[in-house]
Amino acid sequence: MTENKPEVNDVLGRIDRLVRPVALYFGGFVVTALILLTVVQVGFRYLLNSPIRGADDLAQLLLVAVVAFSVAQSGRTGSQVAVEILGTIGGPKITRWTDILVKVLGVVMLIILTLKLIDNGNHAADFGEATLTLLISFGPFFYLLAFGMALYAVVLIVEIYVHLCGRPVVLQSQSIDDQQG
Repeated sequence: MTENKPEVNDVLGRIDRLVRPVALYFGGFVVTALILLTVVQVGFRYLLNSPIRGADDLAQLLLVAVVAFSVAQSGRTGSQVAVEILGTIGGPKITRWTDILVKVLGVVMLIILTLKLIDNGNHAADFGEATLTLLISFGPFFYLLAFGMALYAVVLIVEIYVHLCGRPVVLQSQSIDDQQG
């Protein structure tokens, strides 16, 4: 059944080549910016006795961006919390079908969430959705979260496809250097 589909062997590699750079480059850039903001904020607050107005707002928005850029990669590498009781009770065949069911439900949930985030982004200014101090609109960050959720939905769809082709979904964590080497 799966021998006639050689593309199944590389489909997870393709999705990894999509989500890993998003998480490592974009997410890494945002984490670096968050670290620099925190260091500068602490320095100004405690060394100069002059806190930065709105630094908490910026930190909040940077954390939202970290989540958006990392959720698909964390799902692909198995970094999210999971309880795997069914695998010990039912074996691999039962686990395969329960994984498919859970992932289908996850895709449905993520599609609904993505659409709701886009709707919230469209109406953020209408409802005054903004940070408290700097009044930065949440609209673009709703869109960013929608991107992250949609990307994770794509990951789950690919994993469902691999399951349906009878292949195991391998969760592995590699760095960009490991990928290129």
